[in-house]
Amino acid sequence: MKVRRQLPMGKLHLLPIPEGRWSIVPVDFIVELPEAHGYDAVMVVVDSMGKRAHFILTYTTCTAMGAANLYRKHVWKLHGFLDAFVSDCGPQFVAEFTREL
Repeated sequence: MKVRRQLPMGKLHLLPIPEGRWSIVPVDFIVELPEAHGYDAVMVVVDSMGKRAHFILTYTTCTAMGAANLYRKHVWKLHGFLDAFVSDCGPQFVAEFTREL
C-alpha cells in the first residue's frame, strides 16, 4: 500500500451559469502543432452559453498581452466585453490579460 505524500486535493468549483451569450468566456491554447503558414498554435475562445467558438491562429510563445490583443482583434469587435474570463494558464496570466483589455 502506498502512502500519500501530498495534501488532499480541494473540491472542484463549478463555473457560474452565464446570464447571456459571450458573458463567460473560457480561453485555451492548443500549442506545439506542426507549423503551417508560420503559426504553430491555436487560441480557442468559447461561448459558455451558446457553445460557439473562435479559433485564432497564434504562436506557442504568445504572452498574455498578445492574447489580449488577439481577443480584442477577433472576438471583442463581434461580441463586446466579457463578464468573466476563464483560463487554465494561471492567475498571473488571467490578471495580465484582463489588465491589458
